[in-house]
Amino acid sequence: MTKSIPFKIICLCLLSVLLTQLTYACSMYKVTANGKTMVGNNEDSWGKDAQIWFEPKGKNKYGVVYVGYQRKYPNPDGAMNEAGLAFDAFSMPHKPNLPERDPNKKDFSYSMLITIMQQCQSVDEVYAFLNGMNLQVLNGSILFHGGMLLFVDKSGKYLVVEPNQMTFGSDRTFALANFSIADTKDVSSVKVERYCKGIAFLNNKKTTTNLSFCTALSDTMSVNRAKIGDGTLYTNICDLNEGLIHLYFFHEFGKRITLNLNEEMAKGPHAYNFAELFPNNPNYERFIAYQTPQNNRSIFISLIACGLLFFFSFCYFIVGIIRNKNTSYRSLRMGLSMFSLALSYYTFVLLRNEGIYYFPSPYIDSHSWLITLSSYLPYVLLIAIVPLLYTLLQLFKNKKWNKFARYVFGANSFAYLLLLCFFVYWKLY
Repeated sequence: MTKSIPFKIICLCLLSVLLTQLTYACSMYKVTANGKTMVGNNEDSWGKDAQIWFEPKGKNKYGVVYVGYQRKYPNPDGAMNEAGLAFDAFSMPHKPNLPERDPNKKDFSYSMLITIMQQCQSVDEVYAFLNGMNLQVLNGSILFHGGMLLFVDKSGKYLVVEPNQMTFGSDRTFALANFSIADTKDVSSVKVERYCKGIAFLNNKKTTTNLSFCTALSDTMSVNRAKIGDGTLYTNICDLNEGLIHLYFFHEFGKRITLNLNEEMAKGPHAYNFAELFPNNPNYERFIAYQTPQNNRSIFISLIACGLLFFFSFCYFIVGIIRNKNTSYRSLRMGLSMFSLALSYYTFVLLRNEGIYYFPSPYIDSHSWLITLSSYLPYVLLIAIVPLLYTLLQLFKNKKWNKFARYVFGANSFAYLLLLCFFVYWKLY
């Protein structure tokens, strides 16, 4: 029975890591008035390679402007074509218990978004394109999040595409964030802050399609976190009738670049990096200078090494206790083994969950109580570091442990100090 407990703990920790996935938050809206439709999108992410690119029209295909990331090219996160159709994508959690895919239908893939934008001019045509397909890929898996798509055409009609439902609408105003329309019976119950701010703005202002109104709405729904200044990476507002795309970058809504789709098409295929279009942004420079495992290979490797060391230490100390019940400092070995297991889990959480570095500490994960609990480990380590180092010195003096055990404890202590330096830098206290 004793031998199975550590194994169950390991499985629980690893499963929690696998089931927890970073979600990029976004917000989007459309406004239709006096025969004109404007679509605004806030891309909330930690990406540092955002770009916009243009693909001219060809035989039987519309010209399109795409927005997204260099690392994902040519697959876009959003787009507008010259026929007045626009879309953007939202990251969404996996939904359990959806129907199995129909083997007699073709499977949708994200690469088909390019085909849709090149061939469709209305949301009705998008619906016809997707209606005979399996959309299960939008549901992701238990390991990876899925997606949701919002299409809007210049008539003001919109289509929300989810793995289990496609929803039409034609309201004068519509807003959306990372929540399921299909699974939400009453949108007034949605508590997503940026969405609620957008709805309140639309309810309290006279609806127009002028750029100042849309810019203020985009600003209202944007995210600017206090810790590092991250949140909304870029904003695009599309005039679907005039073929204009208005760009803003990293919360600076006082600076705008407007691009004309037809004029850009005449230049042939080309792309612009957002950071180059909007230079000299101090807040963005502070953001890209901030180092995490996701953008610094040395930190990434260091955390992997610490995690593997802690996991080895857990196995080493727990096996020693099981094999020799009379071993010296039994309670210390047990404490070190459990602490090593906890820190091993936490290092891999740090590798997978980028939000920990940007949100207030201790980090709260609404989908995992175990991750929320693990976010208190930096505090535990800070309190325990002095007693741990003192105990290590005593063990080297009295030599009651064998040399290998002492060096394992010593290596762990070095890793503790390294993590403390990281925790201070990341403001996890």
